[in-house]
Amino acid sequence: MKGLNRMFLPLSGLLFCLSVSLRAQTALSAFSLPAIPDSLKNSSLRASYLVAHYWDNFGFADSLQYMNAPVEIEQALVNYIDLFRLVPAEEAEQSLIRVMRQAEETRSGVYFFYNAFEKYLYDLGSPMRNENFFIPVLRQMVTSGKVGKEDKIRPEMLLKSVWKNRVGSQAADFTYVMADKTRHRLQTLDAPVTLLLFFDPDCNECHQVIRQLEKAAWLDEWIGQKKLAVLAVYPGENVTMWKAMQANLPKQWVVGYDEDGSIYGKELYDILAFPTMFLLDEQKQVLLKDASPEEVGEYLESLH
Repeated sequence: MKGLNRMFLPLSGLLFCLSVSLRAQTALSAFSLPAIPDSLKNSSLRASYLVAHYWDNFGFADSLQYMNAPVEIEQALVNYIDLFRLVPAEEAEQSLIRVMRQAEETRSGVYFFYNAFEKYLYDLGSPMRNENFFIPVLRQMVTSGKVGKEDKIRPEMLLKSVWKNRVGSQAADFTYVMADKTRHRLQTLDAPVTLLLFFDPDCNECHQVIRQLEKAAWLDEWIGQKKLAVLAVYPGENVTMWKAMQANLPKQWVVGYDEDGSIYGKELYDILAFPTMFLLDEQKQVLLKDASPEEVGEYLESLH
């Protein structure tokens, strides 16, 4: 992750003062910013123009630049992604589609941009991770006539993965068994908000996150006011380990395991690492996906 943080510069020169005309070129040899028309005075309009025209001066047909200036191009791409927070999501997605189509001018270009977008929009360690923005990139890859069949296997797999349990979608239902051997379903858990936590008893990071949640005052408040339920589920097969761990989890949590193995067997959830957390509303629609305790706390705080 250190490498990602080095590329993620503070919004210095590029993050730019939208109030100032961006006519000056960046110091990057392979890339220069477009000139924003002086007629665009509003900062949101200037941001939209920059996102839409960010790559206008870039020579997509020059395949050698991906070998000669990869760091510079990647830094330009990082700065480009960071602009997305300043524009509506639809504008960012349309811009990504245009970039991927332009990158198809050369084989090296389409793979360079795809790999960079996967690194920053999909990798778990990226501070810019955003699956919704990665989806148009994946769609372009799987439909591209410039990408070979074998090279579409991974994008096709990832597209299927990121589409599962997206924010705004209905969380996949499953059955879990509790310590008293009773069986329950996610969809029948009665709570205004559900924090769904997938964990592994043999995972050090899980123990750390669980301790963090136990100490979180905001979580105690929400549980105490009966506004939230924590459902902690072990999707693995080692029931002995699960029994030993579940006895030490907070008594107010709902703790279970996937007895029939459907979470993995039916590929209901794409669990990239443990722990994995989702925040769900009363109808079990996804509010947050792959969230950290901090993100959950901030989201709940915003609801007050």
